Amino acid sequence: MAVYIIRITAVFWLIFSSFSLPLYAVGEPPFANSQESIIEGAIDFHIHSSPDVIPRSLDDFEVAKSAARSHMKAVVLKNHYASTAARAVLVNKIIPEIQVFGGVVLNHAVGGINPDAVEAMHRIGGKYGKIVWLPTVDAEHHLQVFHQPGIGIKVAENGNVLPETAAVLKIVAKENLVLETGHISSEEVMAVVTEASLLNIKNILITHAMADVPGLSLENMQRAAQMGAFLELAFVNDLMGENAADEGHKNWHQVSISKMAAAIKLIGAEHFVMSTDLGRKPDPLPAEGYKLFVKKLIEEGISQREIDLMMKENPARLLGI
Repeated sequence: MAVYIIRITAVFWLIFSSFSLPLYAVGEPPFANSQESIIEGAIDFHIHSSPDVIPRSLDDFEVAKSAARSHMKAVVLKNHYASTAARAVLVNKIIPEIQVFGGVVLNHAVGGINPDAVEAMHRIGGKYGKIVWLPTVDAEHHLQVFHQPGIGIKVAENGNVLPETAAVLKIVAKENLVLETGHISSEEVMAVVTEASLLNIKNILITHAMADVPGLSLENMQRAAQMGAFLELAFVNDLMGENAADEGHKNWHQVSISKMAAAIKLIGAEHFVMSTDLGRKPDPLPAEGYKLFVKKLIEEGISQREIDLMMKENPARLLGI
């Protein structure tokens, strides 16, 4: 009878444990894989995960687990509609094997160019609430390029940043955050980078610089790099175009790996940051996409030293890790 009671108690304890602990904290250890990874120590500065308005292939915890299995150093969670800072804090508590960062995108859902949203993101996220993206899907330039209706958000006019943009930049400078340019126009990008340089903002990243938005020319990319900005190359842009697996990416132009490699050779790897910008269900999972990105760049003549600069050292410098 005593043995029977012990067994029943054990069963109840297991059931209770499975409900009271996060799924990611139970079961077999997920990080036992010791195989060498070509993205060991890498940082992915641009991953879209669920929960989200758009269906995503992985949730925040699954992204972190997958990256940790590949021995990556850190990932950045991005969402066009809500801050990911608090989400990053929770993931770091559950999966400490990798650092996870979040931020806020200044689209309409958070009030647009809203200094209060930036302050709240950083106060909630602490050291993990690190990134401020200027408008993306609600940027006026984005709506114009993709022929979408709505009132778009501008951050600069006639080469000068707007007052609300200047207020946001001052918070970025004060808190030593990372400024990302989002989907604004190339003219706005250059105005923002110029003002950010005057404010001594040290961490600037031009969001997928070669994509339709912002669509920087090579000359503007060189100028931005000379002013201290890093240039993001996103693997997802190679998957876009009329043959894209994801329907939402068919109206974007492809930026081939060969074009990215040519830009690296022209401007210098010391000015670039690699990321995937993955997360949509038809596309590769982020860690697998990152591995493909590395392999394809090497095939285009980019050296391992240049890869290490772009996937490890430069993003680590931006995040301060």
